[in-house]
Amino acid sequence: MVPLLVLVSGCIEILFGVTAMLTPDMVVEGVGGAHADLATLSLIRLLGVATFGLGIGALLGRNWAAATGDYHMAYGLGSYAAISLAVYNILAAPVLLFGAIQTGSQGLWAGGLLHGVIALLFILALVRRR
Repeated sequence: MVPLLVLVSGCIEILFGVTAMLTPDMVVEGVGGAHADLATLSLIRLLGVATFGLGIGALLGRNWAAATGDYHMAYGLGSYAAISLAVYNILAAPVLLFGAIQTGSQGLWAGGLLHGVIALLFILALVRRR
């Protein structure tokens, strides 16, 4: 289950990262915001760079596992790809949900719930591996 979670979460982060880097105004509008100033758009681009990097790291971890055959290191409790994606999703869910409660943004609700589901799946998968 962890390899699939790493793949799905990594692809979602790459897609979001590219979107945020190229069209940060669309990200702002997607969470119900008004037109953002240049500083806000720059921060959203930076968020895009970070999530893109996280997604690339996850997919490189998958490729490394396939090339070396060391699936325990790639996806086990010591896996950097799995642990970093799990921590990211566990922390992203409450941040987005708190923002959704404050603003009522449908985009933040959707993002928070998506991250929450992925976080729970990572927790279940990593706990089962112990």
